[in-house]
Amino acid sequence: MGLVISIIFLIISILLLMGKGSFLIAGYNTASEKEKAKYNEKKLCRIVGLGFLVMTCGLFSLFMLKDIGLYIMIGTFIVGMAIIFIGSEYASVERNQKKTKMSIGIGVLITVILGAFIMGVMFIGDIDIEYNDDCVQLSGTFVSSSKIDYDDILKVEYCNDFDIGRKKNGINNAVVEAGRYYNDEFGNYHLYAYTHSSHYVIIYTENEIFVVSGENEKQTQNIYNQLSS
Repeated sequence: MGLVISIIFLIISILLLMGKGSFLIAGYNTASEKEKAKYNEKKLCRIVGLGFLVMTCGLFSLFMLKDIGLYIMIGTFIVGMAIIFIGSEYASVERNQKKTKMSIGIGVLITVILGAFIMGVMFIGDIDIEYNDDCVQLSGTFVSSSKIDYDDILKVEYCNDFDIGRKKNGINNAVVEAGRYYNDEFGNYHLYAYTHSSHYVIIYTENEIFVVSGENEKQTQNIYNQLSS
């Protein structure tokens, strides 16, 4: 599905770069003829097409560069939107220099704020494990927590070679990987781990499987010792 979306973006980009497809530009396609006359249609199409092409490169990076593809995609979407928002001012037939500078300034400010917010989200996160008298509570940034009664634990394993599979619902950034995941070994399972973990603790219950890790090997070993004792 993701590849199909990327190809659609590429086709739209090419069409717009040819100076065609203005009906695809949101806002312009529903504007009155009087409003449309304020813009050079072909120039506007090419500017929007350039922004779309940059974003398309980001979409394809998801398939070609697994480790950093997501970060590249986010960066290209920020740049692509900035090109469209700021560049559209240069497609105006009668440009007001003062208004153009103001629009560019606002566009740059919004881009910087949006970029800072998104990059902040990509580089924050924590995994918390709380040991209670009768249960252990697993929680992670931006995901729901899980409570596991000690009596429900069937087996605990320590693993240093684990394929997390793919995310179904949750978070996967530069710091943590948490939420509902799927792999070939377990099918659906719960993951609460740090992104660069090389060691994991697998908790088996009757109905579900939980995989957790600490920030380093020592912390992960401590989790295993605590749960297996």
